[in-house]
Amino acid sequence: MTRFHDYIEGTFDNKEQALKYPTRYARIIINHRWIGGDWFEGTQSFHKREPYRKFLIRIFPEGEKIRVKNYDLKGVYKEGCDTLFELIGSKYHGSNTECTCWVFWKGIKTYLTNSIILGYNDYKVMDSGIDPETGKKLWGSQWGHLEFKRQTSSAGRAGLL
Repeated sequence: MTRFHDYIEGTFDNKEQALKYPTRYARIIINHRWIGGDWFEGTQSFHKREPYRKFLIRIFPEGEKIRVKNYDLKGVYKEGCDTLFELIGSKYHGSNTECTCWVFWKGIKTYLTNSIILGYNDYKVMDSGIDPETGKKLWGSQWGHLEFKRQTSSAGRAGLL
């Protein structure tokens, strides 16, 4: 579990991708800060803006795999929004485990699907919103994963948020 903790903790930025393809990818910063035990506090924000998403995650071993459970800031568990990771080579590959992680998009109830590849220095994420009635993708990248790179900081292990 320590390896997974080391991989997921930190600040990740998709600056290179956003600058190379500005019409396809917004520049996003993701932070995961260890707050004790198996708990991490996270934020997502557009570059130089206040976070648009704040959350808690908790890491659980599950046999050879690792389950990441999602919570709101009050610690309320988000049922159906778990991501299950498996170590393949030197990277963790993850996806959500159910089609019951509901996200409202433009007034439409969609369910989240995700695909994540997490290495120590890179973090690739593709979230999509699927219409449960039609099975069609309504939101999310049409050009593949957002490709984040780990940012270095002199603040130390827990001072990245």
